Amino acid sequence: MIKTRALNSCLTINTAKKPLTLLIALATGSLALSQAQAAEQTITVEASASDAAAETAWGPAPTIAAKHSATGTKTDTPIEKTPQSISVVTRQEMELRGVNTLKDAFNYSPGVVSNRGSSDVIDALSIRGFNEINTNQYLDGLKLQGDNYSEFAIDPYFLERAELLRGPASVLYGKSNPGGVVAMVSKRPTLETLHEVRFQMGTDNLFSTGFDFGGALDDNGEFSYRLTGLARDAEAQQQANKEKRYTIAPSFSWRPDENTTFTFLSYFQNEPETGYYGWLPREGTVVPYIDPNGNQRKLPTDFDDGDSNKISRNTKMVGYNFEHSFNDTWTVRQNLRYADMKTDYFTIYGNGFSPATSEILRGYAKSKEELNQFAVDTQAQAKFSTGALDHTLLMGVDYQRTRNDIDAIFGSAAPLSAYDPHYGNNQMVGSGFPYRYLNKQEQTGLYTQDQMEWNNWVLTLGGRYDYAMTSAYNRSSESEAKNHDQAFTWRGGLNYVFDNGIAPYFSYSESFIPTSGTNSAGQPFDPSRAKQYETGIKYVPKDRPIVITGALFQLTKDKNLTGDPDNSNFNVQSGEIRSRGFELEAKAALTPNINMMASYTYTDAVYTHDTKYKDRTPVQAPKHMASLWADYTFHETALSGLTFGAGVRYVGESQGLYQFQSGTDNENKNFAVAGYTTVDALVKYDLGRFGLPGSSIGVNINNLLDREYVASCYHEYDCYWGHDRQIIGTATFRF
Repeated sequence: MIKTRALNSCLTINTAKKPLTLLIALATGSLALSQAQAAEQTITVEASASDAAAETAWGPAPTIAAKHSATGTKTDTPIEKTPQSISVVTRQEMELRGVNTLKDAFNYSPGVVSNRGSSDVIDALSIRGFNEINTNQYLDGLKLQGDNYSEFAIDPYFLERAELLRGPASVLYGKSNPGGVVAMVSKRPTLETLHEVRFQMGTDNLFSTGFDFGGALDDNGEFSYRLTGLARDAEAQQQANKEKRYTIAPSFSWRPDENTTFTFLSYFQNEPETGYYGWLPREGTVVPYIDPNGNQRKLPTDFDDGDSNKISRNTKMVGYNFEHSFNDTWTVRQNLRYADMKTDYFTIYGNGFSPATSEILRGYAKSKEELNQFAVDTQAQAKFSTGALDHTLLMGVDYQRTRNDIDAIFGSAAPLSAYDPHYGNNQMVGSGFPYRYLNKQEQTGLYTQDQMEWNNWVLTLGGRYDYAMTSAYNRSSESEAKNHDQAFTWRGGLNYVFDNGIAPYFSYSESFIPTSGTNSAGQPFDPSRAKQYETGIKYVPKDRPIVITGALFQLTKDKNLTGDPDNSNFNVQSGEIRSRGFELEAKAALTPNINMMASYTYTDAVYTHDTKYKDRTPVQAPKHMASLWADYTFHETALSGLTFGAGVRYVGESQGLYQFQSGTDNENKNFAVAGYTTVDALVKYDLGRFGLPGSSIGVNINNLLDREYVASCYHEYDCYWGHDRQIIGTATFRF
């Protein structure tokens, strides 16, 4: 049996500001008061094989090493029986590492890198060498489809787990980019009484308070609820930018009998200010620029290329999960959600650099958008046997519709001096370009999957047929462009699960991505297609909280748009990107005292066919990445309840693109962005011995050594500073 900390929580602190002193004083006072009125005790939780067996794919995991997931199969499947690479970031891990954004939840996962550095407006990720700009995120089994500047951002405090399925996944989810799928599971009603209040303070004037209440509403457990809320206020790393977020998520469950569950889920989030959404030129970040006095300079990491920028979002989501088992064979499920988002976007942003004047050239964008989305996924699952072969058969149909009404204008803005910036000129220069569009996306998919088990063999076969439509109605010209696509995709995978938990596997999977626009002959483009071959091995012992996985893959995406060699105003579909590599990941509660996580990634991505970029590496795709985290908790000593943790992350050299160097030797060429290493740390104290079981105070420090680094670059005007040192103190109280 393994002992693990019961309910990890952490405390967020500010190093250089008075709120830190206040937080420490409050925490010290609470400790003294509690010690005077409580007997000395240490609260631990036993995580045994029975706990692992009780874990479900839609619920909490007892340790940092989750053993079940539904992301790769849409059924509750053990990790070792899923024929693709999956990472699960549990609630416990998020609290240990002090995760405050979804993208940061995957900082210690292989194959994925955050693209936008210190900008937290959207959770942009690159997976296996393919960029994902918040287009492949799912919440409770349904896609969060963004459009233009309207992108969903779910706060991790409201999640039970966040998962990453690597590689093509159209057989279950329809149109999707090939790198992978990010899937989130909301906190749900619980029959156990839960009362939690959390306070945070930290650098950049961070103040945050949250609460998480839940429990049964009757003695029989037929009705239960969960009410989670958060208010957060902070300054962004870039000067004159702020982050404000107010969120509440009520949920309610009805279990009329042991075979039926209906769970109402909702999420309401108002973000008056979402933070910094700009980017900086290569000159001044990757390399110094030369000021008019001949001096080499770099832009400070808090430099703002904009002026009076403000992006606000208001998100509302309501839906439900329903499940009913007719008998031991048949189960039906339905997930449904309606979402509405209003976005008010105003920004002046950098779009070039003038070496002659040391000025950042800038553009202007203003957009009001209203996005609404409806999604439903209906499934029938059958468990039965044919001879010695056990089947888990899944049949389903899903439908989603997204509509985004955009009223925008784009233009040029006054340049900004890089070495002596003067703000206040936030007007557009010249006449702007209006963009008044009604964008629609619609998809219907029919799918089936059979997970067949014989002795230690597990064979997974699935197929899907999709009907997809995208349209863009130009309100100015009263014209409409519309594309209809149909695609069949399939996946096959074979696992052999040894009795000791070792499970080698092999799989093939596909995806398709609708492509808008037409060629020079006026013909619409076909969907881009991707296919992946993956082989690997997993180690998930039944009696220990350990999950170790290794994967070797080759992923190819064809029919990419590339420049038409006969007509520079159009594109042709002859491009191809190939990504191959291997990934290693280990998560384990090694002893009652020690948690450990480790990962390594090697990714070799290249344009194998392209009229412009052949033999070049895609941008924001580092070849090497590695990470290591360990924490130690003292038990049954004078230091009982104290946890120390530390982690180190390495992200290797990546590439950016000289896009606007027409007529020069650099045209359509890459430039290097140096790799970087950062160190994170944790100190936490469990207040169980002071009569507050489940409560704790702690400090998380990200980028402990305050390393200055460029997280990535897309183009030569599109680079992102990484996060400066962040010190976050969290005090969590359960009662």
